[in-house]
Amino acid sequence: MDLLKKAIERMPKYELVLAPTPLHRLKNMEKEYDYSNIYIKRDDLTGLGPGGNKLRSLEFIIGEAISMDCDTVIAGGPEQSNFCTLTAVACAKAGIKCILVHNGEKPKSLEGNIVLNELLGVESHFIGKVDSSVRGKYEEELAERLENEGKKPYIAKKGATTGVGALGYVNAIIELVNQCKTDNIKLDSIYAPGGNGGVATGLIYGNALAGFPFKINIISVEYDKAELIKNIEETILEVEELLGLKFEHSVEDASNIIDDYRGLGWGENTTESSNEVLAFPRSEGIFIENVYNSKVLVGMKDQILKGKAEGNICYLHTGGFGSLFSQYK
Repeated sequence: MDLLKKAIERMPKYELVLAPTPLHRLKNMEKEYDYSNIYIKRDDLTGLGPGGNKLRSLEFIIGEAISMDCDTVIAGGPEQSNFCTLTAVACAKAGIKCILVHNGEKPKSLEGNIVLNELLGVESHFIGKVDSSVRGKYEEELAERLENEGKKPYIAKKGATTGVGALGYVNAIIELVNQCKTDNIKLDSIYAPGGNGGVATGLIYGNALAGFPFKINIISVEYDKAELIKNIEETILEVEELLGLKFEHSVEDASNIIDDYRGLGWGENTTESSNEVLAFPRSEGIFIENVYNSKVLVGMKDQILKGKAEGNICYLHTGGFGSLFSQYK
């Protein structure tokens, strides 16, 4: 744990998150499921803009950009990308220009995160319905044009699913261990989403290097188990190179990867996840969005019902509040 703390402290970081984020019990869910000690870690309340998990990654991404004397950050994603909006917010805080590249059509009416981007006055490029590889090429060409104009651009790649981005949740493990100690809370298992695998990588790597204080359960919202593990393994290699600390385990041995609740993948609801978006705020007064958090809650609740949940459990709420306002019309 001490080696991990020292390694993280050496990395460039720009403070964005109001840490530690709240950790409290979900007492209504405990009653409903007759299960003691169900907690929620409120990374929807990271304290800047609409909040959300990507701010943890952006602390290290913006930190690296500043350390490289960059004056512009380029970020890409779909029109309703939470990562894009939080990058724009982080850049505003840090006094750096932000340019967003969306692989989608410019909407005729403003909704969700697009409203927030407009309020921020961020420069947005809509390049049509192309895949992420085409968007990545556009970002590279844009960066080259900016360099020719004398700018120093930094591309925040792959929605923060990079070694640098994953440091946010390596650091979150340290935060959670300290928070449990300070508040005298015992947690046994964490349930978190797995999309591209950035959050999962940070949690799995950080937890292993901290001596396995928690069991990490990753609920895939996009890929099947084998592909998600491959993504995590690739990103762990990047984290190892950055921190100089070896991950001496397999991903499967160090975590529980579950792909039973992803349905047709990213952005495609299941009947259960659609219902959960309504059930959770009506039970706990906490909003969740469709893409990530709903499927995690469906998975965690099903694990409880099947007797697979272990000890005191914690649901990691990763945010996405801005996109919720585009998901219902």
